[in-house]
Amino acid sequence: MKQKWVFWIIVVFVTLLFVGIGFVFFYERHFPFWVMQGIALASLLFSIFLYRTLIRPYHLLLSGMDLLKEQDFTTHLRPVKNKDADQVIAIFNRMITHLRNERLQVREKNQFLDLLINASPQGILILTFGKEIADINPAGLNLLGIEDIKDVKGRKLHEASFDLAPALAALNPNDDVIVKRKGISAYRCVRSSFIDQGFDHPFIFIEELTHELLKIEKESYERIICMMSHEVNNSVGAIGSTLSVVADIFRQEGIKEWEDVLTAVDASYDRCGNLAHFIDNLAHVVRIPEPVLSPISLNEQACAVEALTRMECQQRGIQLKLFLAGDDPNVQADGIQFEQVLVNIIKNACEAIVQQGEIRIVTSSSPLSICIKDNGPGIDEQIKEKLFTPFFTTKPTGKGIGLLFVRDVLINHGCRFSLTTHNGWTTFEIIFSTTFPRKSQG
Repeated sequence: MKQKWVFWIIVVFVTLLFVGIGFVFFYERHFPFWVMQGIALASLLFSIFLYRTLIRPYHLLLSGMDLLKEQDFTTHLRPVKNKDADQVIAIFNRMITHLRNERLQVREKNQFLDLLINASPQGILILTFGKEIADINPAGLNLLGIEDIKDVKGRKLHEASFDLAPALAALNPNDDVIVKRKGISAYRCVRSSFIDQGFDHPFIFIEELTHELLKIEKESYERIICMMSHEVNNSVGAIGSTLSVVADIFRQEGIKEWEDVLTAVDASYDRCGNLAHFIDNLAHVVRIPEPVLSPISLNEQACAVEALTRMECQQRGIQLKLFLAGDDPNVQADGIQFEQVLVNIIKNACEAIVQQGEIRIVTSSSPLSICIKDNGPGIDEQIKEKLFTPFFTTKPTGKGIGLLFVRDVLINHGCRFSLTTHNGWTTFEIIFSTTFPRKSQG
């Protein structure tokens, strides 16, 4: 714009100069006067022609450069009725249109991608070029147990405190691995990247497989147990009936020589009953009914369980203590099933301590949870990974169905739970969901 005004000032100055020189000759000779006036007019016309053919297109192109600098792709340049300049302007306008369309497409795609990432049920963790955490979608925050993105944003993965951080930090580019945490939780973690500004921009895809794997697992052992139950019950029933008839015959005859055989027959009959009871227990685990939800007081539930288990703890010399939340939090749960869960957990804690120890029942409203803590010997890391596996037990006479029952009931309630040992205390923590629990799998 400055050059434009300088050009017109020069044009006006030159024109006035020739007009002024012409007036010097006006009174002496008319011919030089008219010559000067003609030169002034010709210079003015030439200046206008020069402006239209060079200066104006030049300023329009400068305006176009300003539009590009300001990233204004909505304004077009008008033709100037100059063939060469109009060709340049037409090319510029096509470029502006193309850039505007590309920018609009990029914005629409970015908006769609943002909506897709935020709505995705899988967790997506985006890293910066320097491997710091840049963003996590809502599903990722929920999966990782992060309340606020500000708590981890800008940190490297190995500096973050959430449970999956060490496993995610160990991922190499293009890794696709299954990570298990806290016994039952399983996650598929994929580290990949997309091109951003010509460089690989890393991100991590996190998919929870816990419920899918548990569903497959449950369907598998359901089929096995149903088959076992059918075959064993048929066989045990027939054998039991036969043994009962044989025992009755031996007793009616009263032959002393058969007394030892009768004892063996009775033992075999009892064994058949125990086997049938064992199979029935397994089938009971498979047939856990859907929870009938109703509001229950966590503090009242803790007091009821303490009353049920107090005597067994006293017999072992174990102190059973209650630490109740002051605001008495309520939860949606099946009181009967949940009571049995807590009884099983306390019973396991008693058996772990054996004699002389302490068990604490702790309720909390933030987070909405109940914890069973014991100062027993703790849990070995290798054993901890197998504790919630069907029929796994560390007890010589155990059947491996207690924690299986606990696991399935808590999953049906939509609870998150963990079993950890830290600073001499083993803690079974149950965290209640604030939303309605998902339907039971299987």
